[in-house]
Amino acid sequence: MEKFSVLSIDLFHPDCWTSITDKYEVNVKLLSQSFDDDNFFSSRVLILGRDSKVLINEMRSSKNVKVIKVYSMDKGAFVVDFIYPKRNAISNLLHETNSIVISHRIMDGIEKWKIVANVSSIPKILQNLEKNSNLINFKEIKLSELRKLMDKLTNRNMEILKIAYERGLFDYPRQCKLTSISEEIGIKPNTLIYHIRKAEKLLLEILLDEYYSLL
Repeated sequence: MEKFSVLSIDLFHPDCWTSITDKYEVNVKLLSQSFDDDNFFSSRVLILGRDSKVLINEMRSSKNVKVIKVYSMDKGAFVVDFIYPKRNAISNLLHETNSIVISHRIMDGIEKWKIVANVSSIPKILQNLEKNSNLINFKEIKLSELRKLMDKLTNRNMEILKIAYERGLFDYPRQCKLTSISEEIGIKPNTLIYHIRKAEKLLLEILLDEYYSLL
């Protein structure tokens, strides 16, 4: 049976259009891709941020990027369809190893990938990335570790955190006092703080370490 692994990859690709995002206040998220053509692949991306229009204009003037269509979603939010040469493209390198892209975000010139790859292909993927980009991070996500974190979150932790959120404890200014929530739930304020801090810490650890690039 083939074995697969989830990889987290951060890189800077000097010869790619993604490198120009380091000049702009933008956040780019890959929506879809197609590799039907022999020499080019097509991408659809969501571009968010103050400098979205400036980035799109620079993409239009790039000799490698061919912008096909731009959809205006909201202020500073656009969906862009474009085609790009396959040669040395990170997307194509991953496609050739039959990797499945879970997420791809670009910000400050850094490409952040989460992919599912055949374990037997990992050495080839790593070699190609080191050859064609400035590799910043390359690690296997241990799903067993993620499950351990989730197991530490008890139903009581989550129930109390949900009540505190719904009552407006995290609003600014606060919509309720800590003492009023502790009285409602029937526990001491110090115990309430313990449950909230424990749930916050574990959720932030999961979010920052595993799911940040999926947002």
